[in-house]
Amino acid sequence: MAGFKSGASDDDPLGSDESDEDMVTERSDITETPATSVETNKPERRSAELSTPSGSELPWIFDRSSITDGREKTVQFHLQQSTLDSQRQTRSDVESELGETVKKADLREAAIIVGLEQVDDLTEILEEWGYGR
Repeated sequence: MAGFKSGASDDDPLGSDESDEDMVTERSDITETPATSVETNKPERRSAELSTPSGSELPWIFDRSSITDGREKTVQFHLQQSTLDSQRQTRSDVESELGETVKKADLREAAIIVGLEQVDDLTEILEEWGYGR
C-alpha cells in the first residue's frame, strides 16, 4: 500500500481478510457540518443519502464500481479484540440471513448507522468505558 509507513498496514495480528476497504483516504473537497438540532430520539435512516449518484434504479451495492464509490471519506478503525470478535460473528450472522457475502465496510457503516440511531444503547456502552463520570 503506497503512501503508508512501513508496518502501518500490517497491524492485524490475526491476518484476517483486511483489504483496501479499511484504508484511510480523504478528499479535500469534503466538509463536515455539525447537526443543527436533535428533535427525536430516533433519527431517520440514511439509506436515501446512500443512493447512487447516477440516479440508477439499481441498489447501491450493484451500481457502484468499488467499495469506495459513494463514500467520500473512509476512516480506519482501531478496535478492541472483543469488538473484532463481535464483528466477525455479526458478519457471519448477517451473511447467513441475507444468503450472500457482505463487504466489511458495508457491515461497519450499517452498524454505525444503527448505533447512531440507538442513542441509549450507545450512551450505556460509553458509560461502561468511563464516560460521564
